[in-house]
Amino acid sequence: MKPDILLLDETEARRIAGLYNLPVTGIIGILLQAKAEGRVASMREEMDGEGGGFWIQDALYRRILTVTGEA
Repeated sequence: MKPDILLLDETEARRIAGLYNLPVTGIIGILLQAKAEGRVASMREEMDGEGGGFWIQDALYRRILTVTGEA
């Protein structure tokens, strides 16, 4: 059985999923989809907020803000 998508953020887990050609997204991917659907007002607030509790590289953070028009 092949899943529609796997929710993975860890690099090693993504690598292994790639070996099996499994579709992957992470927290940022979910947030970007929610932003596109109007369910999230601000990516900056979501990524910086108290409940975020995740770490991303500075370059990715800036790219997300640029892509979503929040830079």
